[in-house]
Amino acid sequence: MRLYLSVDTDIEDLEIDYIEVKLATGETVTVEWDESDIAWEENGFDARCKGVYFDEEYANGKLSSLHGMQIEYINLYTESDSDSDIVITDMTFEDEGEQYTPEHLLPYVISMEG
Repeated sequence: MRLYLSVDTDIEDLEIDYIEVKLATGETVTVEWDESDIAWEENGFDARCKGVYFDEEYANGKLSSLHGMQIEYINLYTESDSDSDIVITDMTFEDEGEQYTPEHLLPYVISMEG
């Protein structure tokens, strides 16, 4: 499984470590990945995260479990003390040629407190 993210931010060293989501089943899982490729743009970045797993188990074949998900928490890392909002404008999961974008959650705004 892969996760594609588009993020609007002016924080130049921002990293997303992991995302906690509540599945439609009510189970909360931590979404992490083995590696990510990040392309910085003028107003943020696009990331391609490969090797996605839920709670330390690879998520391949589990795309349907994300339907109706809710974001519980997004762990961010930055050394900046900026108080700018971070906006996730796209979050698309791809697995075995299928895609799922939780459009009911987007754009997702994270308020930073510097």
